[in-house]
Amino acid sequence: MLPVRRLPTTTVGQCFTLVRSFAGGITQWAKKAEQLESEEPAAEELPVTFVDDDAESMEAREARIATLRNKSRLLPQHRNMLHGVLPYEQSQSWIHDTVKYKRMMLGRYGIDGSKVDPRVCFPTKKEAYERAEYERVAFPFSLKQMMDANESERKARKAQIEAREAEVSRKLEKLDQWTADLNARIAKKEAEARAAKERKDRLVEEVRRHFGFKVDPRDERFQEMLAQKEREDRKKVKEAKRKEKEEKMMEKLQKKTAQLEADIEVPSGEKTKQ
Repeated sequence: MLPVRRLPTTTVGQCFTLVRSFAGGITQWAKKAEQLESEEPAAEELPVTFVDDDAESMEAREARIATLRNKSRLLPQHRNMLHGVLPYEQSQSWIHDTVKYKRMMLGRYGIDGSKVDPRVCFPTKKEAYERAEYERVAFPFSLKQMMDANESERKARKAQIEAREAEVSRKLEKLDQWTADLNARIAKKEAEARAAKERKDRLVEEVRRHFGFKVDPRDERFQEMLAQKEREDRKKVKEAKRKEKEEKMMEKLQKKTAQLEADIEVPSGEKTKQ
């Protein structure tokens, strides 16, 4: 006889549990299949090919087909706008009842598509009166008056530009003279600065010769003597200017005297001839 192999107790328990669970699953699946067979599927849950055409109307069928065709997942109003249709069949907000919104819908979708009375595009008597009153206050002048005013303003602006250009041209003509005068003033100031420096150097040298030895310019004696020399020099310059002024005055008086003598001699010569 062949030896009999005994299985462990743990393995036998596991197999028994597996078989029991498998049997339970088969039982549940069978009950579910019976339940599905006993229930009739709804028409809207079945595909189009499995729906009985006699059981639904044409409108319902078209609506169901349209719903199945809509794969965009857009909102109805957005899908209507995409296909060029009025977004809302009825007003959803107070904005949809405003004149501005109705005019916009009429202009975008037309009379038939917008379902808006075209008379909303025309102003009422009150709006026409208010508009006329606004134009009367905001634009009090007529078109002819505004054109005349614009022409006058244009002529005045043109005359102003021409006057400015003439002034610039006149000043450009004097530019050379102004440049020469400026250079002359600069040269005069430079000459005066050089003369003042030379005069200061000369005075410093005279002070040094006065002491007979080299003295520090910061010494008080040197400063006092330099100030005295400067005062004497200023007096000399002032006296020279005064003499020059007197000479000029004398020269002018001589010219006037000679002119008067000449004027007196002319009438006397005319009398002699007569």
